[in-house]
Amino acid sequence: MQIEELYISLIVRYLKKEISEEEKQELFKWIYLNHENEKFFYHIKDIWETAGYNQISKSAETDNEWEKLALKAIRKESIHFVNGKNSVRKLYKAIQIAALVIVTFGIGFLVKMYLPEKVEYSSVTVPYGAKTELQLSDGSTVWVNSGSTLKYPTRLNNKEVDLMLEGEAFFDITKNNKRKLNVKTSTINIQVHGTTFNVKSYPDEDVVETTLLEGSISITGKVGNRVISSPIYLKPNEQATLTKSENRLSVGDNSVSSDLNAESEDSENVKRSIPLIQPTLKITEGIDPEEFVMWKYNVLVFKNERFEDLSKKMERWYNVKITINNEDLKSSRYTGTFEKETIEQALKALSLSLPFKYKIDKNQITILKK
Repeated sequence: MQIEELYISLIVRYLKKEISEEEKQELFKWIYLNHENEKFFYHIKDIWETAGYNQISKSAETDNEWEKLALKAIRKESIHFVNGKNSVRKLYKAIQIAALVIVTFGIGFLVKMYLPEKVEYSSVTVPYGAKTELQLSDGSTVWVNSGSTLKYPTRLNNKEVDLMLEGEAFFDITKNNKRKLNVKTSTINIQVHGTTFNVKSYPDEDVVETTLLEGSISITGKVGNRVISSPIYLKPNEQATLTKSENRLSVGDNSVSSDLNAESEDSENVKRSIPLIQPTLKITEGIDPEEFVMWKYNVLVFKNERFEDLSKKMERWYNVKITINNEDLKSSRYTGTFEKETIEQALKALSLSLPFKYKIDKNQITILKK
């Protein structure tokens, strides 16, 4: 039995899903002409599918070369088959498949198939007093706030993509159902399903906030020593808040503490949701997300915020260092908005609500009780 070049070519075109209807009819007429033809076709089909050819991403420019290699490999395999050198033994079969893969796709394919591809990362660090906007390779846009660092892959074509954030960023992510995209912070992970949202996770702040504007995101990872056992999905106009000092994740007001699993303690204790000891999950609807992303438009918004926490925002906003020399002042709360004010104008406005005095020495500011 001699397998004609025409049918070898048709087999390759069929397996690549590039065969016309007329060619397919001609091929299957040949396949079922006799048992040997049928046996050979399904033998090659089995090897082809095991090799995972259709999972390989190829450009139009290189496709002809792939086909030449495939034809060459199947010709060799047809000779072995005709000469009766094939075996049903699993070990030999595995060697045969590996050999065909190497001949067809090269050793580089095997390395790529079985070893994780090295991901190249870029990073952007934004200094105090600045903000930056960048576009990722898939068209997604990220605005990075002052005092923040974002690490991201230079190419986002893997099945799973991780963006690492320290600080604050606003994400407008292009939807792609074929990949899993995560934003990772030091405390929680956020899986993104094509959406716009804001994440604030500064290492020197007690609160981590995730605010959803559009689309869908889910929160996974750990809260203290508790594992979030199933993803917590946020809907638009919802905000997830992690208070690090209290070891508590809140997504509003309604308790969903059963979504946390203890790693080292009785799960019954988790369900009891003991305040300040066990993590507590809550859900809040109907927040105004815009106030949490106004920084993107050069507007600093603060609402019932402790002066100590507000001073950290002002340090990043104005590129200064603020020292508050009074505990009562640290816990004072303020509500307001700054846009074009200088640091001195901002301090003067704050001092009208609760009298304090301040000293400015270049970028060093000291706050004292009056």
